[in-house]
Amino acid sequence: PSATLTATPALHEDTLYVSVSSLEVTPAADPSYDCCTFRGSVQSVDAASGEVNWISYTTPEEPKAIGTTSAGATVYSPSGVPTWTSPAIDVKRNRLYIGTGENYSSPADGNSDAVLAIDLETGERVWTRQITAGDAWNVACMMADNPNCPKEDGPDFDIGNSQLLTQVNGKDVLLIGHKMGAAFALDPDDPTDFLWQARVGRGTIQGGVHFGMALDGQTLYVPINDMNDTRNGDVLDPEAARPGVHAVDIADGSVQWSEVAVDRCGDDRPFCDPGISAAVTAMPGALFAGHLDGMVRAYAKDSGAILWEFDAARDLTGVGGRKGRGGSMSGGGPAIGDGYVVVNSGYGLYFHEPGNVLLAFAPRQ
Repeated sequence: PSATLTATPALHEDTLYVSVSSLEVTPAADPSYDCCTFRGSVQSVDAASGEVNWISYTTPEEPKAIGTTSAGATVYSPSGVPTWTSPAIDVKRNRLYIGTGENYSSPADGNSDAVLAIDLETGERVWTRQITAGDAWNVACMMADNPNCPKEDGPDFDIGNSQLLTQVNGKDVLLIGHKMGAAFALDPDDPTDFLWQARVGRGTIQGGVHFGMALDGQTLYVPINDMNDTRNGDVLDPEAARPGVHAVDIADGSVQWSEVAVDRCGDDRPFCDPGISAAVTAMPGALFAGHLDGMVRAYAKDSGAILWEFDAARDLTGVGGRKGRGGSMSGGGPAIGDGYVVVNSGYGLYFHEPGNVLLAFAPRQ
């Protein structure tokens, strides 16, 4: 019942490929809740009729009861491993790629925090490349002595962003972002070893890289969140935080520039943070990003210099005279088209600043 769709489906040749996630991490905070029965999936759906062609589960084995907690709740396993962003379609290999999140209960298995390659025609798993092993977590872990917290207790380092398929010197490369604060490159034909890895952030349960990177030519833009207070009880080093944008050369993973955001929140804004949780969007010459502190910024491609910015964390008057307020930005990134940049502002989930405005920007005439 907690299943949810947080991803835009991918459309390819009259077929929709739909990622299925879940919010079962939240009811698991109730010590009496039987955790957990959800397992993530990708579903192939006929775009004309809605008929389901196949379902490929992130944990091939269905969850089953394996024991009880000290509170008497049933433990089900394997569980979780949601996939909450859009699949990347590889037409040449007739497959798709998705990233997965953590297990919701112990024991953690080999499917969590991984990139999965899945055949487009059959839904068969082609390969699995796990990046972080032993990751099981749910919201019970944010509470003291809650028996529904798996023994692993995180680190909840999902791969929550869509993979990017591109070429380097004529060779296909798959680019991956990770909540640990890193970007990786894999060979889609042999994902055993990384081609390169670029660690540009410290990482937290809300990123590191959270909802999405962007690619423009040879430049990979890696947005970093690196919250200092995730309300998870973790002790994090604020000096190691690198919230902002980092530009990486996809040929070798070298960092071209880093623009670390200034913390402008202040003590009167406890749910404010300077990092970038939302996906970012590139266009020729610039990158647009919405920050958790309500700032919308355009960064210069070559240097990371801030070309323009707008503070949305304030009262605003909308069309028709309606009153609203901007806030944190997360989830989907800015949309660019027809001379406009369009951004949602307001994201109160998981200790951020709520709001309720849709902002449309255009160049000054």
